[in-house]
Amino acid sequence: MPANGAGPTFPYVAEERFDILPPLQANDRRVLSREPPNAEAAEGAFGHLVTPAKMRFVRCHFDIPRLDDGHEIELSGAFVHPLRLSLAELRAMPPSMSTVVTECAGNGRATLSPPIVDGEPWQDRAVSAAQWTGVALPAILERSGLSETAVELVFTGADGGEYQRSLPREVALDPSTMVALEMNGAPIPPQFGGPVRLIVPGWYGMASVKWLARIEAVERPFSGRFQSEKYVYARGAPVTTMRIKSMFTGLPKAVRAGSIVRLTGLAWGADGVDRVEVAIDGEWRPARLVGPILRHAWRRFEAQWTPATAGRYLIACRATDARGAAQPDEPSWNEGGYGANGIQEVAITAV
Repeated sequence: MPANGAGPTFPYVAEERFDILPPLQANDRRVLSREPPNAEAAEGAFGHLVTPAKMRFVRCHFDIPRLDDGHEIELSGAFVHPLRLSLAELRAMPPSMSTVVTECAGNGRATLSPPIVDGEPWQDRAVSAAQWTGVALPAILERSGLSETAVELVFTGADGGEYQRSLPREVALDPSTMVALEMNGAPIPPQFGGPVRLIVPGWYGMASVKWLARIEAVERPFSGRFQSEKYVYARGAPVTTMRIKSMFTGLPKAVRAGSIVRLTGLAWGADGVDRVEVAIDGEWRPARLVGPILRHAWRRFEAQWTPATAGRYLIACRATDARGAAQPDEPSWNEGGYGANGIQEVAITAV
């Protein structure tokens, strides 16, 4: 126990962890850029409900900063007691843990028509799940005394200070919003925002600022580049929470006619997953949701199908969230290529 009796401290291994992601290989994952690194999840990643670090997708806007154990987070602006928090002080606070799906807002951009010319051409693997351990953001804000006049919290990363995003006050004060120190039970690798990053469950990944360096409470809405120019569907329409989505995983390209085929996949969204349906050549049928129900994680689904005759079949999946919103037949086009969540359709040949 720490001296203040706040709760257990976080285990921490002070070491460089740049080797957690092996060299990006085109035959293992789709590499979009190397400086800064951007790559989709590796082959086989979606066979895990919690994505192994070595298989996780990588998204960076700028070069990865090398931060050590002396890194601090500054709290400034509309606080009663502006302060700086060391990593040791954060580890001494009561811990919070959550399994969270993180999806790049541009996931699926490469599938849009007409093509999007700006932004990384992600296909469908810019999404992963991790078990994050850290400190609930409201506990940190309470420690500094968030002013009643603050309307948003602005988060700045240590990657040159250029990447800044804000959250509305009510989202920042949600107990699930976290300042994370560990990913999958180990210190967060630098590629994924270590040693400390923001995690905003239910929001697209651009909100979960990596290499967190500063939290500023502001009394008017923030309008930085990555808030009002990037990550918007249109002027005045910001990208926020993840839309309902599903995809098949591990499907064979060829099956045997007359034999049972198990169709599997994953579904996720900010408002949870109420149901998933699978279509065979346009005929929809319910799929079965299996596995654990975790508020901010994805759900696995499965359905059985027996192709009656040899031939080519079109298989589709469609998820519906707890609010009744379902995936559209086609993704909604926008200039940034964000939030693509159209129904996935895959061809399977029965022989």
